[in-house]
Amino acid sequence: MERVVLYPFNKITQGLLRFRDLLSVEIVSVIDFVQEDGQDAGEQVDGKHSGILIHSSMEAGLKDADTLILNDPGTTFGGNKGVFAEHDLAELWRKLILYASARGLRVVSVHEIYDRDTLNWMAEQQLKIDVVHSPQEQLFQKMDERYSTGGTDIECYLGQFEKEAMMFARPRTIKRVGVFATRGCIGKFTVQMNLYRQFGALGIPATAFITEPTGFLFGQPEGDIFKFLAHRPLEQYPYYIDTVIHQAQQSGSEWIVMAGQSSILPTMNIAFNSLRYAMLRTFDPEYILLIAGYDDDSAILDAIEILRIYSRRPLALLLPDKLETSYGHYEIYPLEQRLARKLELEQKFHIQVLFTEQAEAAVNLLLEEANAIPAASGK
Repeated sequence: MERVVLYPFNKITQGLLRFRDLLSVEIVSVIDFVQEDGQDAGEQVDGKHSGILIHSSMEAGLKDADTLILNDPGTTFGGNKGVFAEHDLAELWRKLILYASARGLRVVSVHEIYDRDTLNWMAEQQLKIDVVHSPQEQLFQKMDERYSTGGTDIECYLGQFEKEAMMFARPRTIKRVGVFATRGCIGKFTVQMNLYRQFGALGIPATAFITEPTGFLFGQPEGDIFKFLAHRPLEQYPYYIDTVIHQAQQSGSEWIVMAGQSSILPTMNIAFNSLRYAMLRTFDPEYILLIAGYDDDSAILDAIEILRIYSRRPLALLLPDKLETSYGHYEIYPLEQRLARKLELEQKFHIQVLFTEQAEAAVNLLLEEANAIPAASGK
């Protein structure tokens, strides 16, 4: 897997394009059946020419590549059912896989594929789609050494109290940064990877704990819950997070940066809420950056309170430059509006506010805080 084509041009693809300098592979093109053909993908992501084009043609898109990387399972298209149905993307997804396989390309999915109809179709066609993980087997082996994971369900449940006490008693020297948000699709991954890149530029050893399913492409540990559940039960997820932190610390990283999945705010789904707060408590970030919007003061207040209860108050609020309103469409905020909102947030919440793209300023703030005389936890 050296020269890859990405499908489709969605949030995950854009993240790979934005941080292609950190990837272990070369992106040669993007295939998308909705976007306008022939656009420069880099210009669409960050305004910079990349020479990586968006193709609607399978033949043109797959030319000179050895691998097709799918970041949509062919059944949901990122939850945008209107776009999915309008363009018959389920059928086009299957045609793309058949076309790539017939030409000898390796087909890789960053997601686990659970849909039964899709799995049956793959079996009928005798197709293989690889789901690639970051080196989880090594992490699982280390996790099993640190935490006994056998026993009955009752034994595992009762044993969690002892294991959690052991987890929090172990010393952690690595500095932990948590990136959270008041809503989904607001730039958590972008902030995380900008911080990771900035630490690298300063020569500071750092690890990115990536909750997107693309960590393997960056050579970083993954925390995607669906990939985890394909191998281990949910109650072991906190042990996995702790093991990732331990391994990063052992490898010499001075910092580890994690971006939470979705919003930090609770939903009607009890299981999702439990997972969200288990992740927060287990990672136990020393420094929190909270991405906020432009009309969500009550959500910001709730998020700050939740973070205070389960961890600590945010070190800073971050303001995005744009928000996705529908597939491929964004509301872009002019600088004047952003500056006014920044001042408003600082006055209302008494927390420093930065823009999401200010990675250098954010890292400087983290370094200043880390080098300051230890103070109260801020809880």
